[in-house]
Amino acid sequence: MAKVNLEINGRKYALGCDEGEEARLTRLGNDLDARVKALADQFGQIGDVRLLVMAGITMSDEIAEMRADMEGQAAAMTEQMRKDAAIATKTAERQESDAINALASAAEQIEKLAAGLRGET
Repeated sequence: MAKVNLEINGRKYALGCDEGEEARLTRLGNDLDARVKALADQFGQIGDVRLLVMAGITMSDEIAEMRADMEGQAAAMTEQMRKDAAIATKTAERQESDAINALASAAEQIEKLAAGLRGET
């Protein structure tokens, strides 16, 4: 197991992580530190626990908003795909009907030609 040393709001934390995840954990720690520092600048040093809770809540809120936005986008895309599928189905049905009519017309003309060749009119 690898270890990463993070500094959040001036305090050092040693965390373990899987091998190869050190850079990601460091980046996430830096993001959290930046968030906590921004909150400390806004509200003052109101305690590490409070700042971390506030940072966690604001980050959770952002995730919830992103999730809702993604669900909305997925629903809109699904609805558009349904509409596109319905249009494609109608187009295919119309083309199939046109092809059937064209074949029926061709068959009728062939029968007339055959009758004419046989001397039947």
